[in-house]
Amino acid sequence: MLELGFFKPFEKSTFTNNQCFLCGLELDVDTRSDEHIFPKWLQRKYSLWNQSLLVLNQTPVRYRYLTVPCCKECNGVHLSKMEIKFQFLFDRRFENLTMDDEQVIFQWTSKLLYGTMFKELSLLYDRSNPLKGNILPVEFVESYEAMHLFLQSIRIPTEFVDPKPWSIFVFNYKGHDFDYMNDISALGVSLKFGEIGVSIVFQDNNCVELFLKKLKYLQSFSLNHVQFLEVSARIFYGKHLAENTPKYFHIFNMEDKVLRVNTLNNLTLREWNDEEFAFYLEQIIRRNKIDIGLPIMDENKSFTTYLVDQDGIKFIDKINKLLSERSV
Repeated sequence: MLELGFFKPFEKSTFTNNQCFLCGLELDVDTRSDEHIFPKWLQRKYSLWNQSLLVLNQTPVRYRYLTVPCCKECNGVHLSKMEIKFQFLFDRRFENLTMDDEQVIFQWTSKLLYGTMFKELSLLYDRSNPLKGNILPVEFVESYEAMHLFLQSIRIPTEFVDPKPWSIFVFNYKGHDFDYMNDISALGVSLKFGEIGVSIVFQDNNCVELFLKKLKYLQSFSLNHVQFLEVSARIFYGKHLAENTPKYFHIFNMEDKVLRVNTLNNLTLREWNDEEFAFYLEQIIRRNKIDIGLPIMDENKSFTTYLVDQDGIKFIDKINKLLSERSV
């Protein structure tokens, strides 16, 4: 059993266009290609080609320009195979997911989150003043080092030993538009693909999924845009409740050529705080330029949730009633 060495971009702040973002191969005219962070099939389906995504310095960047340097083997072989698997799950509406299916979703969304971070680290925060440095200081994204290790599962057979280092939620939505949001500090991503959506947090050792297990039952309802924001905020905030940081180590078995990723510790979460969450949710809603009118939490500490049906009945009350009837 030997430990396998990998390209480690965070050790030398390697976020340039001269190396493959995935394997670290030095690129030249014969080996270079560009990987679209948001794949072309997705951009075509939701007409994203000329639309823009705001990066952290609030600069809009068109989706078609959101690319990362990639060698031809990683792009044309490993990432291509992963993309086909994800499209199959997408066409299946992410139903009846197996552990292998979840790993594909984990890989696909990890590439999105890591790719956007890579792009932002390669951009100057203020082009008129280069001394301000990059959009994100490398110190802030050191937690992405483990994510980059996990991304190697795209090109190397990998076994994630329990607990799995992610929590995945699938929801049904109204409308046919695409939406994307993330929380870089929570390592969280939410995507709305028209009437179906996926939310995921990384490096939580499945704690958020267990902690917010009742959210799983929301899949029985069709949610609107503001509800998309709230369920995403709840999942991301769940990760913010972490009191410690999980540590991982990896071993490569030379006989079966499998990389095994193990966790060294469990993640612990502190108690949910409605007042804290209300502030977090309000910031997300305002960032999406939605006028919420009254504060989410009033002076009497009464919390307003948007997870209600057309009659104003809270989904959580419906879920609790359902669970109560099942237990009888």
